This record gives sequence, structure tokens and C-alpha cells, in this order.
Amino acid sequence: MTPVAHPSSMQQFVRYARLTGIPLEDILDRELWSIVQSSATRETVPAHAMVDIMQICAIMANRPEIGVAFASWCNLNGYGPLSLLWGHCPTVEETIRVSNRFLHLESDALGVRSIETEDEIALVQFVTIPTRFGGSQFVEATLSLQVRILRLVLGADWSPVRVEFDHPPPRNLNLHRTFFRCPTAFGADRSAVVIRREEMKRTNPNGNAHLLAYLERQLAATMRPSVRDFVRQVEELVAAHLAGGQATLERTAALLRLGGRSLQRRLAAHEITFGDVLTNVRLRVAREYFALEAKPNLSELAHRLGYGEASAASRFLRRHMDSGARALILRGKAIRAQL
Repeated sequence: MTPVAHPSSMQQFVRYARLTGIPLEDILDRELWSIVQSSATRETVPAHAMVDIMQICAIMANRPEIGVAFASWCNLNGYGPLSLLWGHCPTVEETIRVSNRFLHLESDALGVRSIETEDEIALVQFVTIPTRFGGSQFVEATLSLQVRILRLVLGADWSPVRVEFDHPPPRNLNLHRTFFRCPTAFGADRSAVVIRREEMKRTNPNGNAHLLAYLERQLAATMRPSVRDFVRQVEELVAAHLAGGQATLERTAALLRLGGRSLQRRLAAHEITFGDVLTNVRLRVAREYFALEAKPNLSELAHRLGYGEASAASRFLRRHMDSGARALILRGKAIRAQL
């Protein structure tokens, strides 16, 4: 199945673009503009479209903060079926559970994972599909939207412990500081909103557990199938734990509550190996890194790809991308210059 998304987000973005003077019809190619034009009457749109459109607008309209700006402006009730649930969740824990369960009703382009430590929980998000120019603006928008949803429960004055992004910072961070009101790190190993563990049980004064349960049943009875098959689940886990060499076969199998051999057998049924999955995710990370990073560093890339040495990353690039780091840096500059 082709990854798809609910058109509501695109419809809101079109209105935002008009209000802020972004000429979508001039800066988008024929394919993307056709998707925009048809989004008002379609039940779904290709999942890559919103990711690519936001990235192109950030570059062509010189709006490097567009992801946060759009998420700050948009109507939380103007999204797809999932937006019916957010305001009724009785706790933060329920808000996260519901969002994760029905995420594919909004977009198949986004993956989410919760990573827990003793005192904190990181709500990690990442793009799960191939993109033309990277997905940094889409992720900034979805993380900002996550903060707004959490503020429905925790109050408008609430702020996360910190926010992390796995891409370079924009030139001006004023909007990020104003919106998040917490330390914001760029060039991190992941993109995540980090909250205090104790906040998971905080109650929503406007929550309604009975209404939430009723709405969940209605959505579950009518929701479309997800493309998040077993291979996709494995890819998402690898992407979430790749940096620093954490995406091993054994660790991934344990997260799926499987043994290593069982994981390999289930992947083999889809005619793919764990090594294939690891390579595919690394390729996606490497391509986005060179497309976004103005001053690429091979040691940093090696860490993001899960290697301990830069030489290992260099060998990977030559074997799987048929090029060395220098040529890929030049290619990335050429792509950015064309936009």
C-alpha cells in the first residue's frame, strides 16, 4: 500500500500559505501543485506531499521556521479524526496512547516512539518515508503540534524539559524560544519532546474518559488499514535507535518481544533481512543529512549511522551510495542551490 495522509493538514497549510503570502502555485512543481488543488475533495493524499511541500516552502520562501510557525497557527480541531480525541483525554498518558494508536489516520509519514529514563520520557518522532529534500520542517511542525496537544492537559503555561532536533538550527531561533519556552537542542541524535515522568499522570480538567472511549470505538470500527506492516515496524525501531549504534538485531528483537531468530524469520517471510532494513534506514539518514547540513562532518554522520568510526561511514557511502563524502557534500550544495 502507498503511504497516505488525511488531507486536513494540507488544507490548513494552504490557508496558512495564502495568509502569509507564500505563492504555492509558483514554487511547487506540477505534481505537488496538482495534489494541493485536489486536496479539498480527496479522502487521502500521498503522505510524502506535505513533507515535501513544507521543506520546499522553507527554502523557496526563505521561511526556515515555517514548521513551528504553521503549528503555532493551525486549528487543533481542524485536523482529521484524531483531533476529535485530543481534548477529551483525561491524562497525558492517555493523550500519548491515543495519538500513537490513531496516528496513521493523520499520516503514514510519521513514526513515533517513547523512550523512558528514570525521571524523563522522550516522545521521539521521525519521518518514515523517502523524501525529496528531507523532512526537518515536517518534524518541527509535528513536534510543535505535540506540545500544543500536551498543553491542552498541562495548561497553556506548561513547557517541556527540553526539545531536541536531529537537524541543523535555523539562523534565527526567536520563534522556537518563544513557542517552546525551554532549552532547544539542534544536531541531536533524535527529534523529541522530553517531558517529566511525573507529568504522565497529570489529569485534564476538561477530560472525559467515557466520551473518549466511545469516540475510540467509533474510530476503530471505521478506520482505514495502516501500511505499518511488520517490516515498517522494524524500520521505525531501527530509525529511532540508529544513532550511537543502538539499532542492533538483538535490541530490535527485544523491543518487539521476539528472539533474534524469530525476527529474522519474520523478515525473511517478507523477502528482506535485518541487514537490508538497516541499510535502507542508513541510506535515508545519509541522504537527508547531506541535503540539510551546510557543513557536513563525517564523524558526526558516522555517529548518526550507528558507526563508531568515520572510516566505517565512508565505506558505507562508497558501497551503497556509489560516492565518497566529498562528492555527496557537493551534490547536497547543488540541490540546495537549485531550490
